[in-house]
Amino acid sequence: MDSTRRTLLILLAAVIIVVMVTGLYVYTGEKPSAATGEIVKLEVFPIHSQLRVGEGAKGIEGGMETYDQLLVLAQIRIHNQGKIPLFLRDVSASLDLSNGDSQHSTAASRSDFQNVFVAYPQLASLKEDPLPWDLTLQPGQTVEGLAIFHYPITKQQWDARQSFHGTISFQYQKDLLLPWPPENK
Repeated sequence: MDSTRRTLLILLAAVIIVVMVTGLYVYTGEKPSAATGEIVKLEVFPIHSQLRVGEGAKGIEGGMETYDQLLVLAQIRIHNQGKIPLFLRDVSASLDLSNGDSQHSTAASRSDFQNVFVAYPQLASLKEDPLPWDLTLQPGQTVEGLAIFHYPITKQQWDARQSFHGTISFQYQKDLLLPWPPENK
């Protein structure tokens, strides 16, 4: 009986120590994120297109189709505050609309990035260096660049949105969320 009681006391003491250590870890919080960042500037460019369709086709009357889309140009700054290099994996953004729908967009690739400014020369004044995709961010390094996102919505839907945030994904690290407008400003 004494050995059973002793074993139970040791087990109880071990459980109490584990609970205390876990509680202390949760209370003091997790370690800080490996990176910090922000959307420095954001420009929205609405595009409204009307296409004539069906005109001249046998037995089909012609008509107009409209297509609304939005380009979001986000100037993003990322800083590696950790002690190891960070490997950028993906740049994306999420948009929550007022009707409850959510939309996700991956940033334009390097070639698509250049094509945006060819297709829409009126954006030339907004062109800056793109945020590099093949980026290894060394400890203490800060990088800034432009990311372009595309959404098939109107400007009115954008203006009525619930939220917008960029997501920077790193290999082997937590994602970095960048809200717009910034929460601390």
